[in-house]
Amino acid sequence: MNRTLSRLLLLALAAMPALHAELTIFHQASGQPEATKTAGQIIVRKGDLLRIEPAPTTGSEPRSLEFEFFTTTPPTALTLRPLRNAGARLREVKLDPPGHSEAWTIHRRKVDGLPANWESLELDFSLPEGGQILIRSVNWKPLEKAAPPAAAQARRSSVAENVLEAELSRSYPASISSVDVGTEQITIQGNASTTPGPLFLAEIPMDRLIDDPDRFETLAELTPAKDGSFEISLPRLRERSGFSYDRLLSRWRVVAKEGAAHIPLSHARYASEVACRAPQLPAGVHRDKKGLGGWHPDRLPGELERLGITAVTVNLIVDSLLTAPSSPDAMPFTWQGRTYHANRRTLQRFDATFLEAAKHDAVVSLILLVSNPARHGKTSPIAHPGAAPEGTYAMPDVVSENGITTYGALLNLMAERWSRPGFPHGRVHHWIVHNEVDAGWTWTNAGKLPALPFMDLYQRSMRLTDLIVRQYDPNARAFISLTHHWAKPGPPPFYGSRKMLELLARFTAAEGDFPWALAHHPYPSSLRKPRTWEDADATFRFDSPKITPHNIEVLDAWMKRPEMRYRGETRPVHLSENGFNSPDYSPKSLTDQAAGMAYAWNKILPLETIQVWHYHNWIDNRSEGGLRIGLRRFPDDETDPHGTKPIWHLYQALGTAREKDTSAPYLPVIGIQSWQEILHTAPIR
Repeated sequence: MNRTLSRLLLLALAAMPALHAELTIFHQASGQPEATKTAGQIIVRKGDLLRIEPAPTTGSEPRSLEFEFFTTTPPTALTLRPLRNAGARLREVKLDPPGHSEAWTIHRRKVDGLPANWESLELDFSLPEGGQILIRSVNWKPLEKAAPPAAAQARRSSVAENVLEAELSRSYPASISSVDVGTEQITIQGNASTTPGPLFLAEIPMDRLIDDPDRFETLAELTPAKDGSFEISLPRLRERSGFSYDRLLSRWRVVAKEGAAHIPLSHARYASEVACRAPQLPAGVHRDKKGLGGWHPDRLPGELERLGITAVTVNLIVDSLLTAPSSPDAMPFTWQGRTYHANRRTLQRFDATFLEAAKHDAVVSLILLVSNPARHGKTSPIAHPGAAPEGTYAMPDVVSENGITTYGALLNLMAERWSRPGFPHGRVHHWIVHNEVDAGWTWTNAGKLPALPFMDLYQRSMRLTDLIVRQYDPNARAFISLTHHWAKPGPPPFYGSRKMLELLARFTAAEGDFPWALAHHPYPSSLRKPRTWEDADATFRFDSPKITPHNIEVLDAWMKRPEMRYRGETRPVHLSENGFNSPDYSPKSLTDQAAGMAYAWNKILPLETIQVWHYHNWIDNRSEGGLRIGLRRFPDDETDPHGTKPIWHLYQALGTAREKDTSAPYLPVIGIQSWQEILHTAPIR
């Protein structure tokens, strides 16, 4: 295509449904068709114009413009120009442009103020030099009326920021030091030396909000000793809503009565110790730091052995395990006295995956995802009610009894099945709780929330996972998943990964620590540029805007800080999704891609907190916005389908006797003579 000419992308748009039609690309100057192709997605670059031809009945009434997009180089503006009389431009309208998105994201904007009697619309994306945006599913439709009941429900499903801030900042006269969950009893210890009685121990189920007036569901009278210490044991199970409720999921708080009110005298505290079915279960061992992300055994069988992989991540959409009782694949299971139905065939498919991983002694980390019903106009028993359709996935519903019970039942089903002694169904060693939660608007959507209310929801999901899986595997960890956006948040409404870790530490300081771990994604500064050693916004300071392979030592130093440790020990760090793009398949691009991996590998080898690097993506994927991050080429590549790139051969050699010789050719690409030159050893502050 002649890139010296601007293009008009002419789309025949149906009246209501999203667009999946043919695209006819025209030269702006000649107006003649240049190419026609199926509109699965289109690429818009700097200087391109997108023309939409809606239904003939157009006018000035407000409408909604919607499309899905994917871009790592977002436009600075979006201008909508109505056209008439074979291209005459009328009064234009400025719209908020799409932001940075590393997944297909919905962009929806109200369009008002158009002149009457226009015939088509022209979209002008103000893209930076070298930038591009992928567009699909364009829709031009009447405005949807707001749904106040849904909005009200969303507001009731989170706690106000000021309420949480006050709670986490407050000092109380009493304290709870431990909550020990045994097989039949729960034992709570604490101190109330400066608080005159009568005192009570209040129980707050995890799904109750901190300011819910009915949050204290049971009370037990406390009788502290002379020094103020107390210890009380209660049955682990009790009746709730007609079912057998497991108090494993409750918080405990010292309160005093003042009339009909209950006055909190301590922070609420979750369980710290949990009785385990198999306390001697051995931990999974990483033989080296080489892992593979998004692995599936049915794609290129034998790849783990060929590459020498020691760890894998596997994605699982949790609600895909549920099915109707009438389904022929329904498998009933119970939790807390309630019966649910799992899809037997889906479970068996994951069994086969984990059993295949076990043949290669690979440590398995399962990524827990929740589909977003709002995105598809559906409902879900486990998705957060505030989730907006812009999110690819949703936060689980951890703020209603039915939501947390159903989600917890599925977690319990998985943890029990994939931790059984002898591992007849395979084993899951670790549990990555959702995806890139500092980019929660895209990956763990619970609506537009400030960082603190969002973390309140997310840390419940982490704790729920932790408490359930530790019943079956004492070595299992719940991992928080974060992007490379560090001290500087990514595009609004992202939070920044450092902020998420700081907030998580505040919650654990107040409500009790647990052995969470970190799943970080230190991609290069630009996902499109593999030369990560040139990342200018990855500095060797704790206030670095990003953490990439270039400054990965910052993450290691941060996780060694006292407030990040668990009982004095540094927490495990898995780099659970990382890769390097080859902008094309030219020799230079492929060399730069492999050099990025050689650079990153030699950076992480001496870092003791980092246990594994999971390479993503294994195979180039057409749905990743034009990226070619894979170790292998596209499956439908015209010249070499699934072909191995130079980075595949490098990755195969890493961790073996061939590592030094295979990495050496990339030293001059980076501009160094020794891998020691890239290591940062100065203090990081």
